[in-house]
Amino acid sequence: MKLGLLTLRRGGLSLLGVGLMAGAAAVTLPKPWPWPGPGPGPGPGSWPQGQNVSQDLVVKYGTNRICRTMEQGQCTQWDNVKLRSYNGGLVGPTIEVRPGSTLRLLLDNQLPLEPPLEVEQLLHPTPNIPHGFNTTNIHTHGLHVSPVGNSDNVLLAIGPQKRFEYEIKIPEDHPAGTYWYHAHKHGSVALQVSSGMAGALIVRGDIDELPAIKNAQERLFVFEQIPYALMDDPTAPGTQTNMVESYDQFMPGRWEESGLRTLINGEFMPTLKMRPGETQRWRFIHTGTMEALRLRLVRESDPQAVMMQYQIAHDGITTGRLDAVQETEMFPGYRVDVMVRAGAVQETYLLVDEASAVRDSLHGQEESRKVLARVVVEGRSGGMMPLPSPVDLARLVPLSPLKDQDVTGTQEAHFSVDFSATPPKFMINGRSYDPNEPPRRLQLEAVEEWHLSASPQLGHPFHIHVNPFQVMLGNGKDVWKDTIFIKPGESFRLRTRYTRYIGKFVLHCHILDHEDLGMMEVEEVVPPGATSSSEHPH
Repeated sequence: MKLGLLTLRRGGLSLLGVGLMAGAAAVTLPKPWPWPGPGPGPGPGSWPQGQNVSQDLVVKYGTNRICRTMEQGQCTQWDNVKLRSYNGGLVGPTIEVRPGSTLRLLLDNQLPLEPPLEVEQLLHPTPNIPHGFNTTNIHTHGLHVSPVGNSDNVLLAIGPQKRFEYEIKIPEDHPAGTYWYHAHKHGSVALQVSSGMAGALIVRGDIDELPAIKNAQERLFVFEQIPYALMDDPTAPGTQTNMVESYDQFMPGRWEESGLRTLINGEFMPTLKMRPGETQRWRFIHTGTMEALRLRLVRESDPQAVMMQYQIAHDGITTGRLDAVQETEMFPGYRVDVMVRAGAVQETYLLVDEASAVRDSLHGQEESRKVLARVVVEGRSGGMMPLPSPVDLARLVPLSPLKDQDVTGTQEAHFSVDFSATPPKFMINGRSYDPNEPPRRLQLEAVEEWHLSASPQLGHPFHIHVNPFQVMLGNGKDVWKDTIFIKPGESFRLRTRYTRYIGKFVLHCHILDHEDLGMMEVEEVVPPGATSSSEHPH
C-alpha cells in the first residue's frame, strides 16, 4: 500500500508523489552493583539513594562500517555509512541508573545548521511533514519520570550548534528493568532514530539480585533497522555516501528490496557463545521502524528443534511469572527480558526473525524470514544452571492490578489514515497532530480504561509517555507495558493510573514516520480541580 507524502530534502521542501508506509557477540552488561549487606539482597526501593549518573551525548555525523554480506561467519562485503549519531557510533552508549538516582544528560548538538526553508513551506506551514533533520531532543522511553522542564520533555527542540542539560530524577520506587532512550523531535524522529540515535537505559534493582539471574551472564540486544541508501551527501557536495536523508527510504517494500538486515548493537549477524547447560539473561529492545520481529532460537541442523525462551519482563516491568515460549514477538518500542538455557549437547543455534504475514506486519506487506545471529553452544558443561523461581519472581511484581472498582473514567484512541487526502492524513480520533490544539486533559490519580483501535488498513503500535498501562488480555496473564501493537481492525482495553507527575506529554504511533506525519497527540495531567498543570486548584 503506497501513500503520497511531502518529502523534505536538504535543499528545502518539495511536493512529491512518493510511497510511504510506514561479527562480535552482543553486548555483555557488567554485573549489577553488589549488595554489601547480609541476606539475599535488596528488596524493592532499597537501593542506595541520591546517586548521580552523568552521560554526554554528542549528536554528530558519524562514519562507520556495516557488514552487508557474510559467508561462513566472515564478512565478505562492507558498506561505509555516514549517519547522525550519538558520540559517533551506530548505537548510543548504554546508560545504567538505579531507583532514587538523578540522570544528567548533556545533549551537545553538533549537527550542521538547518537549510533555509522554501517558499512553499513558508506559505503553507504544517508540523506534520518531515522537517528539522538537524534539530533534536531526548526521550527516556518507558521511564516513569516528570515530563516537564528539563526532564523527559519531548516538546523541547534543541537546535544545531546548541547544548542542553537534562536532569531526570528517577523515583525511589521505580521498577527495575529494560528501558531505552532516543531522539523525539517531531518531524525528524524516524530519520534520527533510524540512523542509530537510540541506546539502552537499564534501571538496576531487585530482580538483578535473584541468585539465578545474578549468576547468569547478561546480554543486551539493541535491534536496529537502519534504512541507508547511496545518495548525495548534503555535507560534502559532489560526493555520494550511504546515508539516511530522505523519508523516501521508509516507503513500503523498500526495506525488503534493499537486502538490509536488522542489526544487533550495530552488528550484522553476530556470533554469541554459551556453554552446555548455561543459563543467560537476554534483554531485547526493538528500536527499529521497518519490520516486526518474531524471535525464535532454532537448531541450525534441525530448524524444528527450538531453544525455549522464558519471558520474565515486558517493557521493563517484571511480570512475576516465568512464561515459557518458543517465540518472542516484538514491535517498535517493545522490550522483553528472557532467560535462555542451553541444552547439554554442543550445538549451533540461529536467532531468526520468522516471516510475518500481512496482518502481523508493520506496513501491510509480508515480511520474509531472516537470520539475525548465531548462537554457538560449546565448551565444558558446568551442569544445568537453574532458572529463576516463579515464586521469587512473584515477590518482585512492582505494580498492583487495576480492578473494575478502581476505574474512574474512560478514554478512547483510534488510529487511522485518510487515504483520500493528498498527502494522506495520519490521525488519532480523526485529527492529525496540532501543537495549537488544547491537549487531552487527564486528572492526577485518576484510574482510566482506554479503548484502543486501529482502522482495517494498517496496524499501529500505541505508545504513551510517563505512565505504563495494564493490558487486559482476559486470560489471567495481563501484562503492564508502555507500547502495544494494534493489528488492523483490532481493539484493546488498557487501564492506567496517572500518578505522581503533572504536565504535558504525548501519545503516538511508534512507527515513527507515522508519528512525524501527524499520528501524535498531546496529553496533560492536571491536579484535581485544576484546568491545567500550571495552575493550582481553587
